[in-house]
Amino acid sequence: MLLLSNCVLLVLVNVCFGVRDGADIFFKTNLDEMQDVPLVFTKPPPSWIKGTLIRNGLGRFEVGGRKYENALDAFGKLSSWKFSGNGSAFFSTRMIYSNSYNQSLAANDIAPFLVLDRVDPPFNVVQELESFKNGPDNTNVNVFNFGEDFVVLSDYWNVYQIDAITLETIRGIKPPVPNATQIEYPIVLSSAHPLPEQGTSNHLTFVSIAPAIPELKGKIMFHRATSAGGREILSTIEVDKASYMHSFAVTENYAVLLAVPFFVDPLGMLKDFRPLDAFEWDPLDVTMMYVINLKTGAVQSLKTENMFFLHVANAYESNIFGNEIIIDVCTFKNTSGLHDMALSKLHNPAERAHTSTPILKRYTLDLKGENVNVHTFPPSTKGDFVNRFDFPTINENYRSKQYCYIYGIAYNYDGTDMLHMALVKKDVCTGKNDLTWKSPGMFFNEAIFVADPKGTEEDDGMLIMPILDTATQATNITMFNAKDLSIVSTARLPTSNPFGTHGHFFDNVY
Repeated sequence: MLLLSNCVLLVLVNVCFGVRDGADIFFKTNLDEMQDVPLVFTKPPPSWIKGTLIRNGLGRFEVGGRKYENALDAFGKLSSWKFSGNGSAFFSTRMIYSNSYNQSLAANDIAPFLVLDRVDPPFNVVQELESFKNGPDNTNVNVFNFGEDFVVLSDYWNVYQIDAITLETIRGIKPPVPNATQIEYPIVLSSAHPLPEQGTSNHLTFVSIAPAIPELKGKIMFHRATSAGGREILSTIEVDKASYMHSFAVTENYAVLLAVPFFVDPLGMLKDFRPLDAFEWDPLDVTMMYVINLKTGAVQSLKTENMFFLHVANAYESNIFGNEIIIDVCTFKNTSGLHDMALSKLHNPAERAHTSTPILKRYTLDLKGENVNVHTFPPSTKGDFVNRFDFPTINENYRSKQYCYIYGIAYNYDGTDMLHMALVKKDVCTGKNDLTWKSPGMFFNEAIFVADPKGTEEDDGMLIMPILDTATQATNITMFNAKDLSIVSTARLPTSNPFGTHGHFFDNVY
């Protein structure tokens, strides 16, 4: 009877406090660091997978007696999987040793740098002023190669250069912004999703600056990134209000900036030095689409519906009905989803049931008629959540080209818990090849597509993503056949892999 009572008590504790619902592992500090640990797959990876998958993500949520209140503020941590092309694979993981992280370690406290949300206990007035002076420093969102340099970055302008083999942090870089001082333009934003410039080893990105002085205009400067610190301005757009833009679109001849009505208000920062207070959502305003000619730098402005987004899936040009640009975007009705990553909510299963839901939309930009048509996709036979996903990825060989397949993650697919996840394959051409994969107690993030070099079809390749199995409390790196979403092989990692943000497969690193 005592044993039975203890079991009942344990179940009640687990249910009420979420001890074993997985959030305590998925959003928990993991300081393990290791280099080139061999992995044993259930089936050897195909020999054509040769290169390294590097993912950015969240590694540490507290230092000393102070913790972050929002998961997106956690110190960044890198993980990599090297595939040698002979069936062997190796795992590495290492924290990003930014200035803010190094200073936090030295002080055994979270150092005063600008964060998205709050810390607990809160900074005092002196620390808040210091955080404003120091600015943002935590690059925990994505990883790219700018030319031969590998960098980790976020939605701020500064980046950190890393060693793609060892994952060591090399140096912090803050490229100059012409004619912009910190006093005049205290908030300097960029994109965590630079896009490749076709035919080069460069990437395209932007810097968006918001003035603190009313008579000054905001500016969006569209750039070419040639190296970790090398930037070349291609076009400058003056705006009355600077918008927050996490990503953008690029076609063969154009870039499109989707300036949603989520405006930067630098004076709002003075409330409590919290970036979330420096943004203002206008539910009645339009979204501006700035179309930049990549050859001339000329800008054309179009208007479309009120919406918010984080991720563009892909874009391409079409001449079926004239001069058009087609952009597929995972959209939201508003910005409430930014608060879904509060740790208090993530660790509360009841609260996780109430999360913002995205919907995939297609925007067709008629450059001649100067209008934008909005299209939603028909309901899928595989479930309504097939059109409600985020973290979209594609076969990168089809970037900026006409394509058919998007792979994404549907969070809260059943409407009961944000951490109920499904992997989605969306056929945007016909809908006939929509597919899903889900399994109870499995937590995962963005799936990275690795193309079969001998493939003849768009979906010839593998999807690779780490999956936390809450039953075993272990993370497995899992390979899916991108054509039918069947599991090809898995390997257990030597340590758990916390919530990840974004990453890329680099076929020149192994």
